[in-house]
Amino acid sequence: MARKTSTDYMREMRARLTAAGYVKRELYVLPENAEVLRDIEKVLRQPYLGNRIKLEGFMTENTNWTIDTLHSAFAELDVVKNNDIKLTLIQGAEPSLSLVMNQFGGLPIIIAIAGDQILVDSVLVYASQVKDPQSFNETVLRSRDLFPLSSIGIETMPNGETVYSMFGALSAASSLTVIVHEVLTLADNVIRAADAYEDLLTVDSQ
Repeated sequence: MARKTSTDYMREMRARLTAAGYVKRELYVLPENAEVLRDIEKVLRQPYLGNRIKLEGFMTENTNWTIDTLHSAFAELDVVKNNDIKLTLIQGAEPSLSLVMNQFGGLPIIIAIAGDQILVDSVLVYASQVKDPQSFNETVLRSRDLFPLSSIGIETMPNGETVYSMFGALSAASSLTVIVHEVLTLADNVIRAADAYEDLLTVDSQ
């Protein structure tokens, strides 16, 4: 068998991209913009999520989102404009974004930025809903591989109530596509986890 060269791998990659439905376009740019073009190409290989090319401002790994810039970016997404997600900017000492996921029964999700991390968080269940905490905790620890990109922890709410929250963390320099994917994955995981743990919870909801 003949040894493959880099040209062979390139041809195979192009064939796979064509088979996946991608199309080739020839562009002419200034040399100093070549790296920017490569970053844009990565975004354009993802499903369309709104006018994110303009919104991200050609973000590089050295550019972090702020709550204000992330709010502006989310506000332009089709899922927000179509009211699939209700978006609210919460001002305060630690500003955050509130997302009401209408396609997930109105599930609330909070996005906050802490240093170089974006935190995406949602209440899974209230501790008062758990029949047997020891059994519930063991089940949660044994099922962590069932919910990709999400973790479960215990925290105390401002009103003093203890809750189990499901959350994800990613770099504050992540692309908008990655952040939206994290949000949608978390919402799906919360719904799936609530279903998986249903027998361990009381019927009454908060």
